[in-house]
Amino acid sequence: MKKILMAALAALALSAASFAQEADLTDASRQIKLPEEFNLGRWYDQKWDAYWEIKSDNIILYKGTEEVISFSGKIKNWKVTAGKGGLVISFDCDETARSYKITKPITLSTDLDLEVERHDVDEGSEYKEWKAIIKRQK
Repeated sequence: MKKILMAALAALALSAASFAQEADLTDASRQIKLPEEFNLGRWYDQKWDAYWEIKSDNIILYKGTEEVISFSGKIKNWKVTAGKGGLVISFDCDETARSYKITKPITLSTDLDLEVERHDVDEGSEYKEWKAIIKRQK
């Protein structure tokens, strides 16, 4: 039953997010705004031993219990799009010198795909970009 519910929520999110939402959040007074259908919660990034908390108005990165960064008011090029690969959140952050892309694939799994590109390292560096699958915490 839980898998059926997740599939229905994913289908609803894809249909609701069929129009890309874009906002420039360089102004600190502006906040992150996710579609209500987006599955909110906390995901574990095993590769970096970190947690990504996705709220309706913020995304926060933790290392253990210590907050590394709260992205609210610190991002630009915010986009929420839907396509054949799933529901995608993407944004840039000057403070971290990185671009982020978080994808909820069209599957029954609650895992998310995370892609990070660093702007503070040279092209060709092994640290320029990485991908990880982040697992939902219960």
